Amino acid sequence: MRSLLFYGLAAIAMVPFLLLWVFQRCAPDGGRRLADGYLSVLRWLLRIVCGIDYRLVGLDNVPEGPVLIASQHESTWETLFFHALFDYPVMFAKKPIFSYPVFGPVARALGHIPVEPGGDAMREGFRAGVTAVKDGRRLLIFPSGTRRQEKSELQAGVGVLYQLAGVPAVPVRLTSGAVWPRGTWLKYPGVIEVQIGPPIEAGLDRRDFMQILNAYLAD
Repeated sequence: MRSLLFYGLAAIAMVPFLLLWVFQRCAPDGGRRLADGYLSVLRWLLRIVCGIDYRLVGLDNVPEGPVLIASQHESTWETLFFHALFDYPVMFAKKPIFSYPVFGPVARALGHIPVEPGGDAMREGFRAGVTAVKDGRRLLIFPSGTRRQEKSELQAGVGVLYQLAGVPAVPVRLTSGAVWPRGTWLKYPGVIEVQIGPPIEAGLDRRDFMQILNAYLAD
């Protein structure tokens, strides 16, 4: 019942933000301000209705300026709330999302990068990610791929992106899957632990970088 109530209230709360989007989407930072507001409402609903909160540790490990954020991926929670937690990093998203009526325009306004499986498409996505970093943006990648709740190997692409971007990387692990598990709409009370590890300096050999990153995310 709590999960149903959360989704119902979240849908109702979206209506005024969609109306505001029509008028503010072209304004400077208009999309970000609206996203901030709606994410604040969702955080409040999760806490009050579902009993879900989060604890963030290690935010001071994130360097100022452009950085590669390499995070575990267990739930939809981080794809939503990492926007606000990490000052709206650029994310990679599956290309069909950009055609969705609501999420597509928002993703484009926030500068996210559409990707498709395949060599040429992935290379184009990486080039766009590197461009975003050179423009001063933070870049978020989930190196274990799609949402998971079991240990899995890191995808080699994160090492390539680390070398191309030439910026420090910060590893992030979290426990969102315990309260917002994949494959179900149910939510469970609890506190999501988000732990940001020490930054990994730029310029390391790709294999050394992957070893350090894997050691932290697999711990």
